[in-house]
Amino acid sequence: MTLLVFPDLPGLDIAQSKRPEIKSEVFVNPLSGRESRLRFQVYPKYTFKISLNALIEDREDTDLQALMGFMLHIGGQASAFLYRDPTDHHVDQQSLGTGDGTTTAFQLRRAFGGFVEPVHNPDSRWLDVYVDEVLQDPAGHAIVDGGRVVFNTAPGSGAVVTWTGDYFYRVRLLADGYDVVRIAGGLYECQDIEFIGSVRAVV
Repeated sequence: MTLLVFPDLPGLDIAQSKRPEIKSEVFVNPLSGRESRLRFQVYPKYTFKISLNALIEDREDTDLQALMGFMLHIGGQASAFLYRDPTDHHVDQQSLGTGDGTTTAFQLRRAFGGFVEPVHNPDSRWLDVYVDEVLQDPAGHAIVDGGRVVFNTAPGSGAVVTWTGDYFYRVRLLADGYDVVRIAGGLYECQDIEFIGSVRAVV
């Protein structure tokens, strides 16, 4: 299933927020007060909050129609979609691992302050794969569902596999509707649109 991409609209407030969250639990012994801590998730889910402050409705193809049409298509919280974070959507020569002469599949990933997590939703329009810094012919590999690079021929032993490209976040809305407010003439705003990471049904 091909997911819709949140439209690139003008007026995105620079004060957008992004919150990584990893599910954990703290158990406290009622007698001693000692804590036991347990982490349930290896990778975080991200919550975003954005505001659009300049949606224009005085052109044939209006920003307002693009937003409203998108919201109606995804049906509120019912459907996942893809979001390109303006400040975090690109990697450059990110390592995917080292070849051993037999492994053909490598998971796309990105590093953030030393923490490495998988990239499951790459933008296939902007994706290059390298072996030992040599750009690979796209005919020699495929990008399969879930963000894995699968080579026709395994990279040689010791060969460093990297990628450069863009990626999306798979998310869903946190509410079924958001208010669009007319602020002047043909100018509208939509405040505090929230969405959260949506885990794939099949990983």
